[in-house]
Amino acid sequence: MTMTQHIASDDVLLRHSSGRLSAAHALVLDCHLEMSAEARSRYSHMEALGGMLLEELPLAQVGDDLFEKTLARLNQPVVATPRRVPHYDHQRLAMGVDVPTPLRHRQIGNWRWMGPGMRFARIEMPEDPTINLVLLRIAAGQRMPEHGHSGKELTLILKGAFSDESGRYTVGDLAEEDGETEHRPIVDTDGECICLASIEGPMRPHGWAARLFQPFIGL
Repeated sequence: MTMTQHIASDDVLLRHSSGRLSAAHALVLDCHLEMSAEARSRYSHMEALGGMLLEELPLAQVGDDLFEKTLARLNQPVVATPRRVPHYDHQRLAMGVDVPTPLRHRQIGNWRWMGPGMRFARIEMPEDPTINLVLLRIAAGQRMPEHGHSGKELTLILKGAFSDESGRYTVGDLAEEDGETEHRPIVDTDGECICLASIEGPMRPHGWAARLFQPFIGL
């Protein structure tokens, strides 16, 4: 449990509580909720608000035979099919942190070169193929290339800390970016930073070198 400086916005929490957040973004937010007591408290308020809004909706019209149909279905035999939830061993990633529970059930690839002092690992998310779900590993003191975003991005800090134009982010904090964001994250000098990120659309690097390598990296 951590006390966070940056928690998910009300918009993201409300979208998640109403089931309108994409699967990749939802996984990052679930990890954030596990790590942040403050975010969990805010999220519970959102769920309560959603319940009150549902109570104010007009009642739906149903058929006169609904009760009989319900009883008939109750008498039908139900065959329960056990669902096996995969559990992966991510020790080979050597991150030095406890992997949040929602991430333990996802297959994660090997670390790949992203740039000097920067690596990433892809996370399997077949139900949300349009969004890149990745782990980012940035060396201590490393400055990432200045870049923008073509869509929404949620970044959760699992280890270390970084700073950008909007402030300093530490373990458990969630950074939200969109198409209007332009920033250059800088990792603290006392240790590496590992983040979980859901990235919608390609990033828009400013430097020519970053733009040159981007097609080969795929982010």
